[in-house]
Amino acid sequence: MNNKTSTIMFIQKMSNNFKCRLLLSTIAVIGFFSLYANTYIRGCTYLQTTTDSASIENEYVTVTKNNTITANTSVYSYRVIIALTNTIIKSSKGNVSLIRGKTAVFSLKDTFRITEGEYFEVAIKKNHPIPVAPAIWYEPANNNTVLENDEFRIFEEILPPGGVRILHSHLQRVVIRLNNVRLTDPRFHPEGQEGKGIQVPNTAKFAEPVEHVVKNLGSISLFNIVLEFKAPKVSGK
Repeated sequence: MNNKTSTIMFIQKMSNNFKCRLLLSTIAVIGFFSLYANTYIRGCTYLQTTTDSASIENEYVTVTKNNTITANTSVYSYRVIIALTNTIIKSSKGNVSLIRGKTAVFSLKDTFRITEGEYFEVAIKKNHPIPVAPAIWYEPANNNTVLENDEFRIFEEILPPGGVRILHSHLQRVVIRLNNVRLTDPRFHPEGQEGKGIQVPNTAKFAEPVEHVVKNLGSISLFNIVLEFKAPKVSGK
């Protein structure tokens, strides 16, 4: 074997080793970013339960915007439609027409199809955790109850500009935001907090239990549709 041949073979070997190292490095980088992406996606899923969003997925509900899920009798019980625009629903209970902020509730035995409009669907999961109420329950005042059963209630949450809702309690709930307003708890932040309490219209939020006072700092009325879960036993005050 002459020197020229030896040199060519050495270069080929080094080239192959470089390709292998490059390939291994690429695989490692892809693996790292895949792991990071999965972590990020899980984080986004979590954030969807705590911030305004177009969709929610957790142990209690699946919330979708302008899209209805395929009914699964083993997973879901009730399905609630909240209209964002004029919405037409053809269902086994008959045709239903909704204006913005109005709701239609369907049980498992019902079938329906939305033919027109923009909306949210809140699908309640059968085996969701049991909410635990505080020892003392402060009933929210001046809400318009749309529907109530043993498991949950739906109500319209309305508060005029400058209005204050006194101390009250909430359990786990889905809040559909309809108006662009800013809220505060005047006990702690009478003028509000910078960047806090701003509600984005046409978004949904899953909120954890709380006791608070609410003041509307906006120039228009607060208008939310709330689906709130109920605890088996609640004491009143």
